[in-house]
Formats: sequence, structure tokens, C-alpha cells
Amino acid sequence: MGIGEFIMGEPLGLLKVIVVQGKRLVVRDFKSSDPYVIVKLGNQTAKTRVISSCLNPVWNEELSFSLKESAEILNLVSFYESRLNPVQVFDKDRFKADDKMGHAHLSLQPLISAARLRQILGVSSGETTLRKVIPDTDNCLAWDSTISCINGEVVQDVWLRLSDVESGEIELKIKLTNPSPVAPSRSR
Repeated sequence: MGIGEFIMGEPLGLLKVIVVQGKRLVVRDFKSSDPYVIVKLGNQTAKTRVISSCLNPVWNEELSFSLKESAEILNLVSFYESRLNPVQVFDKDRFKADDKMGHAHLSLQPLISAARLRQILGVSSGETTLRKVIPDTDNCLAWDSTISCINGEVVQDVWLRLSDVESGEIELKIKLTNPSPVAPSRSR
């Protein structure tokens, strides 16, 4: 097994998703909203805290996931497979179901490829740009995003445009920390 190769289904690393902030979120209550974000990766789900009465919330919350080969898409809520599964934004309501405030997704394949490149190049300290990702159908990027290696972690800063809603963007910082490459087994 070579550098960066892992057994199917084995962890590729720890994926940290920092939900930084939201901008221009939609009004779902009388004059504002009480937003929170749900992030899904495969069958793993995590949620931020609720920010009361705010259309430009700042969360700065870190959500952690175990990244496996089969999970490639991160979603901000919706139901997409193989993505940073839906990244969904909701308005917290007290007496009725929470209102949807949009969703977005991001393919993690460029991040995984950059992590493998980092291992091949042996980059472990300082800051090195590994790749640029442009908006396309595999993601909800609002604009170009750069993937870098910063002191051993593969990091991507993204602004995702929310779908199925009038306006709104979510800023995420995604970090992938790889485990040590799996050593080949020795046979006698």
C-alpha cells in the first residue's frame, strides 16, 4: 500500500468543520430569524448553537467528523450523498416546526486529493497552497476557494451560497488532519 492509500471504509482522517458565520440570511420570523446550522457527512450529523434575532450570525463553532473514503460530500442540510452532506440553516421556533433557511453542499474530493498530495510531497510545516477550487455543480461555492497545508493540516476556507432561498451565505473553514499512512503488513 502506498502513501495516502487506505483500506476502503477505513478513516482518512479527522474532518473539522468550523462554521464561522452567516451573511444576509433570510427573515423567517417577524423582523429577523434565530438561525442555527446542521452539517451532515454521511451518517454523521452535528449542529451549531442558535443565535437569537440575527441575520448575520457569527458562530465560530468547530464540528468534528471522522472522514472515510466513501463519504465525499459535506452538506449544509438537504439530502445529498457523498458530499459535505447538507449544510442546512434553520430558524429556531418555539411553538412550531423550525423554518428552513436554505441548504448547500460541498464536494470533499478536492480536499481529499490535496491531502494525498500533501503526503506525497511530504509537506508538514509552514504554509503551502495545494489547489484552487472554482464554483461548479459539485459545490455551492460563492467564489473561488484555495486549499492549503498549514502546519500539517489541509485547510480550505469557503463561502457557500445557500440554495432554495432568496439570499444567504455561510462561511466555513474546513480542516483535514490525516492519520499516519497505514503500514503494509509483513508476512512470514
